[in-house]
Amino acid sequence: MKHWRLGILAIACSLVLTTGVASAQTYTATVGGLGGVWYTMFAGIAELVKEKEPAVVIRVVPGGGLIAVQKVGEGASEFGFGFPWTVADGRAGRDPFKTALPDVRGVMSGFGSSYLQFVIDKKFGANSLDEIFQKKMPLKIAVDRVGTTDELALRRVMGFYKMTYDDLAKAGGKVFHAGYNDQASLFKDRQVDALFQNIAIPSSAVLEAKVGRDIQLLGFSPALMDHMYKEYAFVRGKIPAGSYGIVEQALDSPESPTMMTANVKVSADVVYRVVKVVGDNPDRVRTIHDSLKAFDPTGGWKDLGAPIHPGAERYFKEKGWMK
Repeated sequence: MKHWRLGILAIACSLVLTTGVASAQTYTATVGGLGGVWYTMFAGIAELVKEKEPAVVIRVVPGGGLIAVQKVGEGASEFGFGFPWTVADGRAGRDPFKTALPDVRGVMSGFGSSYLQFVIDKKFGANSLDEIFQKKMPLKIAVDRVGTTDELALRRVMGFYKMTYDDLAKAGGKVFHAGYNDQASLFKDRQVDALFQNIAIPSSAVLEAKVGRDIQLLGFSPALMDHMYKEYAFVRGKIPAGSYGIVEQALDSPESPTMMTANVKVSADVVYRVVKVVGDNPDRVRTIHDSLKAFDPTGGWKDLGAPIHPGAERYFKEKGWMK
């Protein structure tokens, strides 16, 4: 009888454990490049969600600002990060997206902002983007891969000056496509003169690039700022004075607020639980990265560039933040 009872107890425990494991579901979040701010931020959010909601496991994978929207829109990734302008372009199928992605939904905004950062070795001898591109200087520059907002933004900036990558090559320059960590290595090894990133401050690659070389950040001219705002919906932002310990006065720079996205087919309950963990623990979120120090969930339903996901809408309305 004793052995029979022990056997029943063992089976019961096994069923409980099996049920617990089976109830945990894994979801994918596509973000930016490995070593970038987006990757760090969503990895921290995933850890927080796992702690508070063990049944919701989020696996963070590297991608890029455009790739992330594409993957979420196609349903290949349940969650992601994006910018309002890339999300709106993706849903409408505007260039560079080949087809419309109507299944992208906004989940939550407020995850800091990315700024176009043009970092250059002082010894290169240029003090403005106008000087570099109008004079067709032989610039060697590292930027993220094709399919990222960084690379798209660089082409759009160069387009303002009526320059292409081929034009730069004819002038003796070159564009190197590399992830953030590799960009820092290229710069430290003196294979490139400059880095171009669309990323939150501080960028770990820029901090690393400072080691061994005297660098400066270049601001954007009023005409270029107007162009990026009117043509591509960037926000008129400023890189704060004191950034990286080298920016003496605030620099004009196109800004992109970061938002979380989800595919419309992700259950409202799952999205609700993810948003609730993030929204109910703002102090924890603020410790994930320096760019999240001002994180405030109360306005997270705004400026999404897409219809809000029903699960997120439920949370914000429950809190009374969204009417």
